[in-house]
Amino acid sequence: MESVTFDTLTAAKTLERAGFDDTQAEAMVKTINKAVNESVATKADLKVSDESVHGKIKVLDESVKGKFKALDESVQGKINVLDESVKGEFKAVRGEIKALDESVKGEFKAVRAEFKALDDSIEGKLKALELSMTIKLGAMLFATALFILGVGLGVGKFLFS
Repeated sequence: MESVTFDTLTAAKTLERAGFDDTQAEAMVKTINKAVNESVATKADLKVSDESVHGKIKVLDESVKGKFKALDESVQGKINVLDESVKGEFKAVRGEIKALDESVKGEFKAVRAEFKALDDSIEGKLKALELSMTIKLGAMLFATALFILGVGLGVGKFLFS
C-alpha cells in the first residue's frame, strides 16, 4: 500500500517553533504520519475501490439485464398464449354466428314457403268463391229474368185480356 506524502521535517520544525522539544516534536510527527497513512485513502486505494465498484455494477447490470430479458420473454410468451386463446374464441364465435345465420336463413325460407302455401291456398279459395258467386249471381239473374218475363207475361195477359 502506498503512503500519503507527509512532510515530516517541516511538521517537526513547526512543532519546535511552537515550543515542543525535539523528542516531543518527533513523537508527534510520527503519530500524525502513522494516523494519516492508516486512515487516508491513496489514489491507488481509490483506484482499486473504483475498479471493485465498477465490477460489482457490471455484474449487477448483467444480472438486471438477464432478469429483464427473462421477464420480457415470459410476458411475451403469455401474450402469445393469450393472443392464440383470443383468436380461438373469435373463431368459435364466428362459427356460432355463421351457424345461427344459416339457421335464421333456413327459418326465413321455411316461413316464406309457408306464406306462399297460405297465399296459394287463399288464392285457390278466392277463385273457388268467385266461381261460386258467379254461378249464384248467374242463377239469380236468370231467375230474375224469368220472374220479370213471367211477370211481364202475366201483366200482358192482364192488360191485353
